[in-house]
Order: sequence, then structure tokens, then C-alpha cells
Amino acid sequence: MQHSENSLLARVLISGRGKTKREVDFNHNIKIFTEDDIKRITSNYRTPIGKGGFGEVYRGILDDDCVAVKRYIRGDTVDEFREEVNIHGQMNQKNVVKLIGYCAGEDTLTMVTEYISNGNLDDTLHNSAIPIPLDTRLGIDIGCAEALRYMHSMHLSSENLVCHGDIKPANLLLDYNLTAKVSDFGLSRLLSGGITRYTRMSYPKDTIYSFGAVLLELLTRKKVKEGIIEALRKANAKRKRLRELFDAEIANESNAKILEDIAVLATECLSLDIYTHPQMNEVVDRLCKL
Repeated sequence: MQHSENSLLARVLISGRGKTKREVDFNHNIKIFTEDDIKRITSNYRTPIGKGGFGEVYRGILDDDCVAVKRYIRGDTVDEFREEVNIHGQMNQKNVVKLIGYCAGEDTLTMVTEYISNGNLDDTLHNSAIPIPLDTRLGIDIGCAEALRYMHSMHLSSENLVCHGDIKPANLLLDYNLTAKVSDFGLSRLLSGGITRYTRMSYPKDTIYSFGAVLLELLTRKKVKEGIIEALRKANAKRKRLRELFDAEIANESNAKILEDIAVLATECLSLDIYTHPQMNEVVDRLCKL
């Protein structure tokens, strides 16, 4: 039977296979599951729904609700697991996938999160023909930006801030109405000491650049590896019209000004001069105005 941590800042000790115990702070209730709980929730890992270098993700049922169960299969991932649980457990924002609980058993390392029904943005953009209106794409942009703004502002209420480290369409899940939910904190870093210890150069630069790439993929419905960043830079350098870069579904005259404004924002986020990067507060404000 799982145990629920009831205090606002639950202090939980994760001990893994003889490793040194480590203290973890959570800002919302996190459940601790046994290995038997996980087998029951997943019907003995019956329904896989995703796979990565860490292991697999399974669909399960907990208290009549669908959940996702991320199962680590590599034996050398204990430290990574602890770090991911530590960081993800501190996230409490509507555009971040909610961590429900974890199991640090002798034979199993698993995390239980809310189930997001529409898969990830990468599949939606590149492996489906589903229409995505411009306002929906803007909503996805804003949801992702809101989550990143939350992470970058954590120092205002604690001594830590989070740099996600792997923002890309595959790590942006979409719920039933295509609201964005940031997932996968496996490469995230918890920077202790607050923002005063980190210059603008050090903590959010990769995240802001990566967010710019997401903006561009949403505009073009093409992958970064197809050369869209280089195409954007060349178009800007030659002062050419950008419309030919945009996805034909949204590239019409009524959207022209908004698309150009988004392209300008993406260009700033993708600048190789990190001192010109906008901060996430500004990114959210500009997107909301559009």
C-alpha cells in the first residue's frame, strides 16, 4: 500500500540498493509505492506506451484514474533516478506533468505521473496529419513558456532554480485539448544558491535556445534536423520574406503579422549571442499579446 506525504514540504529519504541516503524536498504530496503496488497499478507492466534510453513507460490505473509509470531498467541509473525524482517532485505548475509518486525498490525504480492522453508534440507535428490552427500552436508555445518561467523563477520562493536541460517537442506532452505539459526531467539540473550565483550566461541559455527551436518547429511543422534554423537565419540575413518557411496550413495573409512576430521572437531565442536572449518573463508576455 502506498504512503502519502502530507506536509507541504515533505522530506523524503530515497535509499537505493545500498547507496547513501539522500534527502529530497517536495512541494506537493508525493506517494511512495512498493514494488507490488507498481505491479498492481500496471497489471504487471501489461501496456507499454513509450520507450527511451532509461527504460519504458507503461499505462496504469490508480484510484480509477489513468497514470503513466516510468520504469528504469538500467542498473546504473540510481543516482539519475534520485535526481529526477528530487527535481520533478518540486514542480507544481499546471504546464508541468504532475509527479504522483515513486518506487525505489530492490529490483525496481519507477516513477508514477499523471497520464497525458494526446502523446507528445513531436508525434503530433511530424507523424500525424491532424490540423493545428495558429491559436492552438500559440497556446502550446505559451504553456511551455509558462512552465519554463516557473522553473526559472523558483529562486524567488526558495534557494533553488531548475534548468530543464532537454526542452524539445518529444518532451512536451499534450492533453485532451492540446494544452502543453513539460515532461522528462532526467537531464534537468537543480542549481542551488539562487539566481545571484548564476549569471544570465550560465543557467537558462540552453533552455531559451531550445525553446526557440520549439517555436520554429511549431511555425514550420518541420524538424530542426531539416535545417529550419539555418533557413531562418539566411532569410533574416537576406531580408527575405519569411512566409515561405511557415507551414502552409497557417501561412495566410490574416496570420502574416503574428507569424512574423513569432519568427522574430524565435530568432532572438536562437541567437548565438546569449546576451541578446530574451528572458522567459518577456517571452510569455510577448506570446500572450499575440
